[in-house]
Amino acid sequence: MRAPDGPPVTAGDVLLSIDNVSLSFGGVKAVSGVSFDIRKGEIRAIIGPNGAGKTSMLNIINGFYHPQEGVITFKGEARARMRPHDAADGGIARTFQNVALFRGMTALDNIMAGRTLKMRRNMFWQMLRIGPALAEEVEHRHRVEEIIDFLKIQEIRRTPVSRLPYGLQKRVELGRALAMEPELLLLDEPMAGMNIEEKEDMSRFILDVNDHYGTTIALIEHDMGVVMDLSDRVVVLDHGIKIADGTPNEVKSNQAVIDAYLGVAH
Repeated sequence: MRAPDGPPVTAGDVLLSIDNVSLSFGGVKAVSGVSFDIRKGEIRAIIGPNGAGKTSMLNIINGFYHPQEGVITFKGEARARMRPHDAADGGIARTFQNVALFRGMTALDNIMAGRTLKMRRNMFWQMLRIGPALAEEVEHRHRVEEIIDFLKIQEIRRTPVSRLPYGLQKRVELGRALAMEPELLLLDEPMAGMNIEEKEDMSRFILDVNDHYGTTIALIEHDMGVVMDLSDRVVVLDHGIKIADGTPNEVKSNQAVIDAYLGVAH
């Protein structure tokens, strides 16, 4: 992979940097002068109390929100704003705190939807499903089947997602994001609402995605046990301001972080 007009981006290099970014809604500052980076190949956690600005930061990274100040540099290209489909085209995929699937469609069809940006034949050819369009669909279907095997959801591939338990819905949503072949995967509270067994399964899949595909991951998570086990580095926000940044051990012993979590060290 090569950054536009720049050097190759290899493991350990900065893939994305946030420089002095601020975002306000009217008189409310959601993010204020925040700077941090995400290195290629790492799992980077973004944590903080409710209302800290974590989801706003993910929305800035993938173009849902446009900051009033600051610069975001992705693969060597600096930008102040980006539309969501440009972010997706550039290699950024996203899952959401609340599952955002097509509930009437099967698990297989939901994951296939993640291949949309990879399809090159126009709508006319796709409707006919002959010749080049059929060959392309077979190719993308093969890729989706690999993801289904990887996530161990073969038995529910034909099941409408509305009939699936919550933990499996989250896994299907992860599969749809992986179908986009992202370089940077943004996970917004991937463990929210899960029981212990489901959290263990999702933690394993996140580690496997990072290891097997080499995907760089940025995640928001409230479960500090999960954060400490999964993350290479952690950035902490509180009321839209960065209060700490470092390894999990450095962050969990930081007094400002302890204070932000109501005086309880995890």
